[in-house]
Amino acid sequence: MQAKLVINFDQMNEPNFLAKSGTIVSSITTNINYAEPWPPQVPTIAVLTAAQSDYEKAYHDALTKDINKVSIRESRRLSLTNMLKQLAGYFELVAQGSVAKLETTGYDLRRDLTHTGGVNPLPAPADFKILRGALPGTVDVSVTRLDGAGSYEVQITELDPLVEANWEHVLSSKTATHIQLTHLTATHTYWVRVRAIGTNGAGVFTDPLSIVAL
Repeated sequence: MQAKLVINFDQMNEPNFLAKSGTIVSSITTNINYAEPWPPQVPTIAVLTAAQSDYEKAYHDALTKDINKVSIRESRRLSLTNMLKQLAGYFELVAQGSVAKLETTGYDLRRDLTHTGGVNPLPAPADFKILRGALPGTVDVSVTRLDGAGSYEVQITELDPLVEANWEHVLSSKTATHIQLTHLTATHTYWVRVRAIGTNGAGVFTDPLSIVAL
């Protein structure tokens, strides 16, 4: 890997951008390699977190295909993208060529140009479990921590789990356990799956499990 962060966010589809931006926010929050305060030229963690949260809400709102909601999503994505690009330059400056430090940011790193071999994706996390949470409309999710994983993406669907287009990103978690899904509709059946996200990208999804929300 090179000590350069990949910032091709404009080329990502909406689900992948949502997952990647969530991973970055999770990775830099309380990151000892990049402790605040940061220079005024770059957004703070609080500002970035708010922007990512606003985009995530707009992403889900726009699933209705309402043209106004899609426009809001695009505007919030552009704002978040610009922040992520600004931060990339700052992180590289602080890292001073340290790949190890840059790997903690949640960004992808550029691959060595001389590398010709394939890169195997992370395997599906083991011991995937889902249980009804203590509060109505919640489901607790857990997997075994996977070496090389920087975060874990959770996807859900109420439709046929065998149709890839039915799945939607619901959250990214820095931890493998104590992951909680919220705002689920009582009596509805949900399919859930999880995959690890590492420096080489997204890994393999777990086999989906179903649960009826209470």
